[in-house]
Amino acid sequence: MTVTEEKVDSLLSKVRVNLKKEDYEPNVKKQIKTLAKQVSVKGFRPGMVPLDMVKKMHGNSVLVEELNKVLNDEVYKYINDKKIEIIASPIPASGQKLDIDINSLKDIDFAFELAIAPNVDLSFIENAAFTKYKIQAEEKMLNEEVDRIQKRFATYEYPEVVGDTDVLTFSVEELNADGTPREGGQNTVTTLTVDLLKDEAKSKILPLKKQNSFEYNVFELMDRDREAVAKNVLNMNDLSKLNEVGDKFKLTLNNITRSVPAVINEEFFVKVYGENGPKTEEEMRTNIKSDLEAYFDGQTDSYLVNDIYKVIIEKANFPLPDEFLKRWIDVTNEKPISAEEIEKDYPGFAKSLRWSLVQRKVVADQNIEISQEEVTGKVRANLIQQLYGYGMKNIGEDWVEQFVQKQLADKKVVSQTREQLLEDKVLNYIKSKVQLTEKDTTLDEFKALVEKVNA
Repeated sequence: MTVTEEKVDSLLSKVRVNLKKEDYEPNVKKQIKTLAKQVSVKGFRPGMVPLDMVKKMHGNSVLVEELNKVLNDEVYKYINDKKIEIIASPIPASGQKLDIDINSLKDIDFAFELAIAPNVDLSFIENAAFTKYKIQAEEKMLNEEVDRIQKRFATYEYPEVVGDTDVLTFSVEELNADGTPREGGQNTVTTLTVDLLKDEAKSKILPLKKQNSFEYNVFELMDRDREAVAKNVLNMNDLSKLNEVGDKFKLTLNNITRSVPAVINEEFFVKVYGENGPKTEEEMRTNIKSDLEAYFDGQTDSYLVNDIYKVIIEKANFPLPDEFLKRWIDVTNEKPISAEEIEKDYPGFAKSLRWSLVQRKVVADQNIEISQEEVTGKVRANLIQQLYGYGMKNIGEDWVEQFVQKQLADKKVVSQTREQLLEDKVLNYIKSKVQLTEKDTTLDEFKALVEKVNA
């Protein structure tokens, strides 16, 4: 067996594997013998199928499998031994076909094409300038968040008279023009929120007490189209007969539910934050301010990272073996893909590959590594952030640890976490090298900036 390399150009190589028959024949025979003990053929006891019959039935498929294994093993061994940096898995050179016959084994000469990693020069990043925006949490935002938390931990009352923000339960009955109940008309129980009603409807509803009734066109209750009212107020699932529904209804007030925002006191702090949380409103507002600004910092950092990404992709304009990569996409795609689809998607693929090669360059030059402790810590941090997003801040540490261990047993989660950590470290290194200017801005100004860029 011999393996040779032919340089096509600076980005492409052709590696040729020459297999002698004796390099693969023993394993093929061994595989057929093993298969003979396993196959089931009518008329033969298990393990007693003649070798010639197994060879005739399965020989070519065994041969193809063995040749693929040997050829791939040899080309990857060559790549590793020669320390060749490739940017995609090897693919068979164009115009080749394995001419095989289990009854006529012969020497095999097969070539693979390799895409060689280009030289990536990132020296320009030290002169690249970027802006890191900083958003301060305003007093209005703190007030809104305090209000939101109070409403979230509200208690409920069931008064006799209607208030401006109450939730009301009505029996709704469709009427004829003369005010009598319409036979086969719409009858349902529905819920309405007072502050979503039109002013004229409010004027009818606010004076009501429980069990009071009034007549009204339900389609005029809210600023919604007819279909939306039919679904959400009349609870109609089938709208095919909506045009037959009239505009006169009797609404009877069954119940009034009033949300009373939680009082800010010691009990409130324990309920919201647990025993170790803020003890005063001032501490709570400091906590909220910190959380908001951390969130804003994440948003502005994403904007910065996107800016850096665009500049690097534009400036690090190293060549790629485009035609090879297009053929590689075609050969390795699980489903058939047309040349038009490849051309359409290739620019995005090339950008992603360029960024991957930039990451590889930084990782290699800076000896970046990811430890198991870092993976575990990131999995735990991601989990806690997710739980906080669901409002679950007081989950016991034992439960969190059980879930963390379950996540760490998932190879996909571990792989994705490692990739996330690696990208974070690469970006942190790049951000440490570029010229960064901090600029204060408001949330509204930053949103306008993002909208302008994305327009």
